[in-house]
Amino acid sequence: MNKLNYLLIFAIIILLIGSAFFCFNLDKQNSDLESDFTLTSSEEIWKDYNSTELSFSIKIPKIVYGVDRCFSNRTIWVPVKVFEDKENGIAYITQEYYYDNWDSKLQNHTESCKKIIRTIDSLKEEREVVVQINDKVQTNANPFLTWVIIIKDINNDAELNKFIKDTYGFGCFIEKKEPWKQEGVYEIKIKGEDWDEGTDLGNTTCPFNYTYKILYAPEKNKIMSVNLGQECGFTTDPNFKLYKCYDEEMIDSFEFK
Repeated sequence: MNKLNYLLIFAIIILLIGSAFFCFNLDKQNSDLESDFTLTSSEEIWKDYNSTELSFSIKIPKIVYGVDRCFSNRTIWVPVKVFEDKENGIAYITQEYYYDNWDSKLQNHTESCKKIIRTIDSLKEEREVVVQINDKVQTNANPFLTWVIIIKDINNDAELNKFIKDTYGFGCFIEKKEPWKQEGVYEIKIKGEDWDEGTDLGNTTCPFNYTYKILYAPEKNKIMSVNLGQECGFTTDPNFKLYKCYDEEMIDSFEFK
């Protein structure tokens, strides 16, 4: 066997070793990633967000399973970010970015993939979607992958009832107030005036097809309202063995300041 053949065999061996090493490290990274987001301590997963302007705090995950509409088989991890619209008393909790190949003008998917980076302006534009209900306008839509936390000053029950109707539908009213985890704060449960057994709640004067949370602090004259959506918004990879939804722990950590 000549020298050239020996060199070729040696190169093939090196290539095979390198490929095996790469696959091992890739598997290890994926394994470590699963461990990082399902088994590590809460200090490594969570961070506290405090809003001085809007007077609240909430615990949010540092990073979550992201959305890639271009490559369905690709797993991405995305930081969680909070944007504040102080003028309107709104905080947007959202994934910092996502990938999409949808062209809104063509109303079709394209070959080019875009990284959509969230900004306060883009979130405000998305939220301008409204629902028309019996000649009344309800503004309670969430931008994609986003919670919209509304913080308002409320001085009495009349203002509280007006807020409920303006935000959730003119047929909504307060069914009950239950003590919340934070002292002096109550969770508001609402109901529709035309709700009956078997009623399609999406087609009433108090329409619902999502989970919500309303907290009221009468001594602070503050209310918090958020549409939590139809399904979990902040998660680990659904393919992980120890899949975790962070939504409940996030909203349960909310406190007025």
